Amino acid sequence: MKNLILHELQQFLYELRLPITLSIVLVMFAISSLTYIGEYDQAVKSYREIVAGQEQQLRDRAGLSATNVVIHRREYRLPPRNNGFISDCGEPNMPNTLEYTAFHWLRFSGNVSSDNPLVMPSERISWGFILTVLFSFLAIIFSFDAVSGEKEGRTLALSLSNPVKRSRILLGKFIAINILLIACALAGILLALLILMLSPAVNITGETFSEIGLFLLFVVFFTGSMSAVGLLASVMCANSNISLLVSVSLWLVFLIAIPNFSQTLGTIAWPVERGNMVMFKIWEKRKEIEATFPDGKWMSNGSNPFLPQHEIRANMQMAFGKNEAQFWDEHYAAQFRQVKNTRRWAWISPLAVFEYGTEALLDGGYLRLKGNYTDLQNFKIQYLQWFKDVDAKDDKSPHWYNPYEDYSTTRKPVAYEEIPQYAEHPASIAERLAETLKYLMVMLAYMGVMFVLAIIRFERYDVR
Repeated sequence: MKNLILHELQQFLYELRLPITLSIVLVMFAISSLTYIGEYDQAVKSYREIVAGQEQQLRDRAGLSATNVVIHRREYRLPPRNNGFISDCGEPNMPNTLEYTAFHWLRFSGNVSSDNPLVMPSERISWGFILTVLFSFLAIIFSFDAVSGEKEGRTLALSLSNPVKRSRILLGKFIAINILLIACALAGILLALLILMLSPAVNITGETFSEIGLFLLFVVFFTGSMSAVGLLASVMCANSNISLLVSVSLWLVFLIAIPNFSQTLGTIAWPVERGNMVMFKIWEKRKEIEATFPDGKWMSNGSNPFLPQHEIRANMQMAFGKNEAQFWDEHYAAQFRQVKNTRRWAWISPLAVFEYGTEALLDGGYLRLKGNYTDLQNFKIQYLQWFKDVDAKDDKSPHWYNPYEDYSTTRKPVAYEEIPQYAEHPASIAERLAETLKYLMVMLAYMGVMFVLAIIRFERYDVR
């Protein structure tokens, strides 16, 4: 086996495609790092400015009253990830801000460009993008003629004349191809990492190195899957030109056809309403709710918080808030459901599995947004309870909760430091690895099936 692998590697060293491949890989990884440094530095500066503005705004409201704090929408902007150079996980096209109040409001905002922005593809260059597009193609390029090419060169029959099992020959080719691909990936990653570490804008931590190590493990499974596809095409065809055509066709199916088909299928089978339709339904239901309350429901007197009509007004506004929250919660649940079901269909493609596994490993993209959405739902309960406790201490408040106005709850200022603050709780490495494990298993199964099929076909392959 050792001699078989060394022989295959020597053959690659004599070919022009290896230096060309290595040059392209190094250039791509260098570009990805240089691009990321500039974008990340700008993103961090923008994030800090926005957070500072939000803090000052909250301080101003705290100086007015606790009610003024809770009835106004607060924004939580997702901070830039320091591991985004590995993969952006589609975040540039996803909502990057969640708006909420203590009562019912919780909405996505920022970078929303479709009915369901959670299924939008990424366009930013990163390690994950390079591996998904370039290395999946390189795996095909190095494996499509592994058998059919040797047959045309009349060296396959000579190899099989030795007392070596065909399966061992194919396994040697498979291992050699993947050693070559991983070596190229390592060279590119080391260059990119060196560039990143020389930049003061990027902070590489011990956890980052752990993420990179696990990412490389995933890359091994991924390149193995794609090279197995190339080997299968090579043993299915007697001519290397035909095997190249078949391999590239399969690559295009995995890269473009399956993800787009699954997305189209998802929009048909699990449709999501447009945001303007949700707002229309909210408004129609709001009119029905308003009609159930007695006359005088809109009466108010800012100087008399105990005006009886304030209680009616507060109850009506609470009903409005619950109605709005219900529609938006259902809308986001439909988005999450569409993403989940769409991704199941896309699992047919090893490229899609690799992207989803990388997202789980980095705790980014859709999983990150959904996690923050869930955590904010729980935080709102604590936030509202804090306000109720503050309001209960004010004997000048009738304690009629109104999610939009300050007529019937405390008007006393509150210290900024006392206001609950939401913070993201990233998943630990262990939790992310557990989530990534299912994608690793799918990739392993895919690689095993493709390689076994290649062996079965190779056992009957005509070498003449």
